[in-house]
Amino acid sequence: MVKKIGLVGFLFVACLGQLMAQEKTNNPSFRTLIPFEEIFKLAAKEKKPILFEAYLPTCSHCIAYDKTLRDPRLKTYLQTNYLAYQLDLSKKENNLFLRNSHIFIPSTPSFIVFSPTGKIMDIEPLGDESNSAVGIQQILNRAKNPLACSAFLLQKYQQGEKTMDVMLSAGYFSRLIMDTTHTIDIVNEIVRQIPKEQYQEDRSFLIMQKIMLDDENPLFQHFISNLGAYKTKFDSLNVLQTAENVLMSSLYCSRARAYSPERMESIKNGLRKLGLPEAQITLRTIVLEVLIDLDHRDVRKATSKILGFYAGKAIPDREKEFWCKQLTRGLPKDQACPLP
Repeated sequence: MVKKIGLVGFLFVACLGQLMAQEKTNNPSFRTLIPFEEIFKLAAKEKKPILFEAYLPTCSHCIAYDKTLRDPRLKTYLQTNYLAYQLDLSKKENNLFLRNSHIFIPSTPSFIVFSPTGKIMDIEPLGDESNSAVGIQQILNRAKNPLACSAFLLQKYQQGEKTMDVMLSAGYFSRLIMDTTHTIDIVNEIVRQIPKEQYQEDRSFLIMQKIMLDDENPLFQHFISNLGAYKTKFDSLNVLQTAENVLMSSLYCSRARAYSPERMESIKNGLRKLGLPEAQITLRTIVLEVLIDLDHRDVRKATSKILGFYAGKAIPDREKEFWCKQLTRGLPKDQACPLP
């Protein structure tokens, strides 16, 4: 009996090892990746849109899509309609390209489509429901269509069209191209059109998951004040993660340096409702709060916050160097750092 269990255990570990070793490999449906500048030059010359499939080598969904993308029908489709490349997001240079292009990829795999002139037309995180030759072609046909792609829908919104479908698509695209200002504006308009009695419906929760970035939005304020009701209807972990994502997006955005003390306290209270310990909350807010104090030229208050954060313990050298750099900016060069 012991030997049988040992054998089963061995086989289980061996199979698990094989599964873990599986990873996405070069797909013949795609071209070999060349320098990005050359790709955009080639697109302009051939007047073809560019497709990047953003993936991670060990991502199970990416591996599942990889099998579908090897279909000869899709290989022919891609060769005919696109300059198609794969972007391995485990590589630093590919992430740098996305960052420089102001592209946010929330999940893998995702399709990114550029026009022949180098403008972003569409970004599409891929779900299981579209993992078929037909489903992929439908996504890519829309993505390369100048009158149907997400960039066009954002343009329609900016020109005054405020139907719910257009706003939802425009808001999500705006989020993925890291345009925080437009995203917040679009979500505010969306929420203005949602009756309060629908705040706890599926669509409203999806809006918070996908495109909500503002802790002061009325829908989010209702959400954070009624977490229990949402946990009853939706997965509790998803509810908590959604709330944390919105609070942290608000905390780390560029406009946060202008927050009032009251708004900072509101964000902290939101994090407390999620059950975060006070030490973790302080760790997430201390830098911003110090910078806000320094923006108001209150070095004494900023210094007091820093000392309170370390609670009498010695400040590590690298951290002290960072804090002293912040505290002394704008002061005479011969003025010493106020930290002990």
